[in-house]
Amino acid sequence: MDVNIAEGREQYQYALKKGRKQFLTDRYHRVDPYIKSLDSLVNIYECAIVDIGQIDVPAELIVGTVNTDRRTSFASNFMPIIRGESEFSYKWINVCCYHLSDSGIADSPIAYEYLGKFYISEGNKRVSVLKSYGAVFIPCVVKRVMPKDKYSFEGKLYYEFLEYYKLSKLYSIQFKKLGYYKKLQRLMKLDEDYEWSRKDRITLVGFYGRLVSMLKKKKINVYYPDALVVLIEIYGYEFLSEMSDKQLLKAIDAVRTKIIYDKAYTNILAISDEEDDALWNGYNNKYLKQFDLIISAGDLKAEYLEYLVTVSNKPLLYVHGNHDEKYDVNPPEGCICIDDDVYVHDGIRILGLGGSFLYRDNGKYMYSERQMERRIHKLKRKINKVGGIDIVVAHAPVKGYGDLEDIAHQGFACFVKLIEDYKPKYFFYGHVHTRYSHNYVGYYKLGDTQIINVSDKRSIIY
Repeated sequence: MDVNIAEGREQYQYALKKGRKQFLTDRYHRVDPYIKSLDSLVNIYECAIVDIGQIDVPAELIVGTVNTDRRTSFASNFMPIIRGESEFSYKWINVCCYHLSDSGIADSPIAYEYLGKFYISEGNKRVSVLKSYGAVFIPCVVKRVMPKDKYSFEGKLYYEFLEYYKLSKLYSIQFKKLGYYKKLQRLMKLDEDYEWSRKDRITLVGFYGRLVSMLKKKKINVYYPDALVVLIEIYGYEFLSEMSDKQLLKAIDAVRTKIIYDKAYTNILAISDEEDDALWNGYNNKYLKQFDLIISAGDLKAEYLEYLVTVSNKPLLYVHGNHDEKYDVNPPEGCICIDDDVYVHDGIRILGLGGSFLYRDNGKYMYSERQMERRIHKLKRKINKVGGIDIVVAHAPVKGYGDLEDIAHQGFACFVKLIEDYKPKYFFYGHVHTRYSHNYVGYYKLGDTQIINVSDKRSIIY
């Protein structure tokens, strides 16, 4: 047991190092550095719950915990971030000792599955220990949370997944496009109601793993499951799966454009208020080139925006901040102003509402509550024409969600109604610099809308 304790302590230090590295990387890129929490996404007590029983859950799909108060003990990769001697580290090491013993970890973690991802209710440390040892699958007792809105895009996609899961019993390959589950079944030349054998699962997952490694080698930034379907549709499943690695690389090269064009998500860099020296001085151009779209929520130098759009060679959309009157004389060249407009990028409908709350008489891009209401009302026809909005880009915050008490940094109450009426996926804002307070959060939720302060920069996957 003493040997196990010694190794447990050593393993904790190893995991802690990985956790701290991931935490600092996420903080640098302005993304949430902790594991996700299910209760910030959905109220499970308002949803139907289905007991699945014990299954082997792909470790990469375990992304968080059920309760928000437990998430800050772990980095986003589920590695611990609490340094030194503590009750947490002591318990983590004890779990590790059980894992190293002859009997192993006896009790399986309890997990809630929501939209194809898993959140731990009991056993966060067990998951952390097993992930630190590189576990590919973790046995969990699973309860499935059924989404309330089965007619939303996410709901439709998930219910397609459930039909596919009944046949395949496969979680490790999930798609982001409607119809791809049935398409995979068809491309594999399986009957519509055919239940997969263990060999079917092993063969596909094995080939998929090879394909992902080849796509990474070629540095093709796509959603890998959807790319799998594209390649099978072009070459055929049997022919493709029998290729050597060298042949597979050539096959990917031959249809590279098709794979990239088919990708199902958009990588967005959202910015406002503070220029990032690392980006402006060219220290991080490789980081900048990964994005598909750049969005500015205002109060940035025109020269900065011009530089970003030139280096990235990607569209840059912007709204005015309350200090952007200089744009009237020298607007940022090569960039697209979306103030008082709805701009559609690759199917994503983006509404622009720049400016702050009116706090002095001579500010052009400042508005009273009534003036902002009228701006929104005038946009209704444009919103209805495109069938709704997916992202709102504002400079000012939403009333009650990240605003401050002083009038200069007050949020608009009409933004609450805008969100309630149109239910966008994201609401980006700036104006309130995150450095104003060490405990300023910058992440909020109103219904299904994520409200995000993008002061400086945020990396967001749509």
